[in-house]
Order: sequence, then C-alpha cells, then structure tokens
Amino acid sequence: MIYKVTLTIAVMTLTSQLSIGEELAVTPHEVGNLGIEFAAPKLASEVTAIEATATVVIPPMADAVVSTPQAGLLVRLNVAVGEEITEGEVMAKLQSPEFLGLQREFLDALNANLLAQNEFDRDQQLFDEGIISERRLQETTTRSRIAATSFNEHRHLLQIAGLSEQEVDSLEAEQELLEVLEIRAPFDGVVLERMATAGQRLDAMSPVYRLADLSTLWLEINVPQEKLAAVRLGMKVAVEGGTVPLPAVVTTVGRSINPATQAIMVRATLTEDGHGLKPGQFVSARIVSDSSDSSTGPVWIIPAPGVTRANENNYVFVRIPGGFKVTEVHIVSADSRNVYLNGDVSADMEIAVSGVSTLKALWSAQREPGS
Repeated sequence: MIYKVTLTIAVMTLTSQLSIGEELAVTPHEVGNLGIEFAAPKLASEVTAIEATATVVIPPMADAVVSTPQAGLLVRLNVAVGEEITEGEVMAKLQSPEFLGLQREFLDALNANLLAQNEFDRDQQLFDEGIISERRLQETTTRSRIAATSFNEHRHLLQIAGLSEQEVDSLEAEQELLEVLEIRAPFDGVVLERMATAGQRLDAMSPVYRLADLSTLWLEINVPQEKLAAVRLGMKVAVEGGTVPLPAVVTTVGRSINPATQAIMVRATLTEDGHGLKPGQFVSARIVSDSSDSSTGPVWIIPAPGVTRANENNYVFVRIPGGFKVTEVHIVSADSRNVYLNGDVSADMEIAVSGVSTLKALWSAQREPGS
C-alpha cells in the first residue's frame, strides 16, 4: 500500500536536527513539503533473476505448409485465414490429370493382382492333384507376388497423393475414378496464411496454406551472456502486461551466442491457458526464481526508487516517529520497477520511495565531521 503526501511547490529550507545513530529528525510538515511518498514492503514469492526481451513463436512441429501432392488446377479454396479447422477437414480441391493417372494405374494393378492370385489358386490346386509340375507352380507364385507388390505400391502412392485409407478402399470396391483431389488438414489448427488462389495452375508440392497448432507456444528470450548463469531449467517466466502471472516455464537454455546481439536464446514453453499472447509478438519477459532459494532470509519487494547506495552498501529510509531510520539492506535482485531485498524490514513499515535523494543528502551531511 502506498501513502502519498501532496508535494508543496513552494521552495522551503529544511531545518532538520541531527539525531543519534542512523536516524534523521524530519517533522511531518517537512515530509509534506518534500512530497515524500511511502510504500510498505511486500513479501516476495518469487524473485526476478533476468529481465529481457522475448518473441512469441510457434514450435516447429506445430507449424506446417499444406501443399498440393500433385500438379493440377486449384478449383476451390474452402477456408480463410484465421479460421480454425480440424484434422481431415477439406481445405482445397484440385483437378489433376496426374491424379487420374494414379487412380487408373492403381485399378490396373488391382485387377492384375486379382488375376495373378486366381492363377495361383488354380495352379496350387492342380499341383496338389499332381496335374502340373512344381516349376510351373513356382512361376505362378512369383507372378502373384510381383502383382501383389505392385498393387501395394500403387495403393501407397494414392495415400501419398492425399487419399485416406477409407477413400482408397472405396476406390478399390467401386472402381470409379475421383474427379478432384481433396487437400485435407493434417492436424487441428488455425490457418495463418493463404498462399495460392482458386483458378491457379500449380506444380506438385506448391504451397496452398500455412497451418499452425496454437495450443502450445514458445517464448524465445534473448538473455545477455553475462547473465546466463542465473537461468536454470524449470524457472518460471512472467510477461509484462500479461493476463496470467507466470504463464511459462524455461525448457531450453541455448549453447551458442548470437554474433549480432551477443545474447543467448533461452526458450520457455507457455503452459498456462488464457495468456493472451500471439505468434510473432514482442514482449518484455522476467525469468524468476522461487524466493525460498534465498539463503539470507525472507525476500521483500519495494519500488526501485526506495533504495539508495552509499559506500558500496544499499540502504532504505524507514519512517519512525519524528523522522526516518536509515536501514541497510541486501539486494537479491532487481528489475525495471522493483527491488528484491533482504534486511531488517517488515510488512508494517513505511519506506520512503520518493524524495530519497533529499533524504540521502541530509544523511550525508549528518555524517560529515563537524556537522
């Protein structure tokens, strides 16, 4: 909780009298004229270890280009950018002479295989009855195996071309050629980009859509190499302005330095739903550690302007009756807004977080010899 005292614009002369030890005698009237604000320390559950910029990215295994398996005419596009689709949903339709040729070759291989299997069954029966020689049966067996292999090959070629197993079974049963090839979604996802237009003639493997599964996203954090020692796997990550306090967990620490930025990439996985982040977004991230990791006692949070430095040590000005007590603290960590510290502080204290430079000047004057 912050207690704000109205700043008096009029210029005044501070007439503080020195007190014993590390105390400053400042009257409530002088506090008001100085415009000093106060904040109560808050017990920290986590401590900022690193503050850095980050980019929201899609994991490579969740990002795919949906392309045409055969050359042909793109006759229809069924989905638009931004739409959510499910696995197996038809995204586009293609007219392809090559696709018709694959179906015809499949049916030829199917019928050749049926004929070869019938010949094998007949010769097996004749051999069992002693009518034909073993050599003839071996020749028939070889032809049947070759026909079966060719049939399986053409079946797999149709599946590579985009037909499902059920569609291939239907073609085998009905032996009726499909006029168009349906291009289906390989997984559940969101359409990020349309890369072709209806009526366009496309070569085989031409891109049509970019599809991504956005259920899991990553943060790629650029950490200065000199700060990398503070990062460990499993640490939580906070995002400035995010809707979830700690939406991500560190999962990878890079091992190479970017020559342009001299930073190392640290990857965090966004594990909490409702984080509201979008692919490609730039954010300010804080990698935090558990405050219980501190070996010097409880960790407290105060606004960064509340800490002043003197003689290589850090201090805060704690309000007491009649003025302030100068209290030494140990800095555990800091970010752009807050300082995390140990020391002789508690939640019921009021610590000056503005006008600190004036208080420091008074304190320095008090400590000068002859003051």
